[in-house]
Amino acid sequence: MLAILAHPDDESYGMGGTLAKFSHQGWRVSLLCATRGELGIPGVPQDAAGKIRELELRQAAGHLGISVDFLGYIDGTLADLDPDQILKTLISSIEKIQPDIILTFGPDGISGHPDHVTVSHFVTKAVTQFFPTVTLLYLAPSEATLLGCGVSSNNPEPDSTSIKIDISGFKIEKIKAIQSHLSQTPALKRKAEEEVDQIPCSEYFTVAQPGINLQYLLEEDNT
Repeated sequence: MLAILAHPDDESYGMGGTLAKFSHQGWRVSLLCATRGELGIPGVPQDAAGKIRELELRQAAGHLGISVDFLGYIDGTLADLDPDQILKTLISSIEKIQPDIILTFGPDGISGHPDHVTVSHFVTKAVTQFFPTVTLLYLAPSEATLLGCGVSSNNPEPDSTSIKIDISGFKIEKIKAIQSHLSQTPALKRKAEEEVDQIPCSEYFTVAQPGINLQYLLEEDNT
């Protein structure tokens, strides 16, 4: 399983439970982070902020049980990159990792952030054009995305086309990952065990490309 996202902390809030669940099931779970979030700490120079946020992400990844690599782009610049260059980089990275399932943002980037939207666009293009057997999933707005992005579904439950991942057994790992991003002043400040009720029991994704591994995710009991 491979998540391709824009900034440190994107992995923890919306899909941290899913990443932790699959890594604990024995899957090899990886994250490609496009930037180091250099613009994410007001008043801190970009280079220093990037180093801080990289360390935070690596700590979060340890709690989730995933590996991390950076694509090396600068926060806030993704929409201005050479389209051919970023597409080539993504294709090369996916070929190296050889994932069965890729997770990323939907076309609206959940929050509308230009970096999120750009990542979604190029990951979708790379996967649909060059990796037809890979299952591509978009993170869907739900209660799980409210905490990090401030965006939830307009409906109490995401629609029937969504895939629901039960993360109830992996809330502690998710909370500890969120709390690793100290520079982002995470809302969950108490001990992880005391914050469990603040984390929804499910994370949701929509299918952008079914690939050959979708059935596993659709099984009623994929614990």
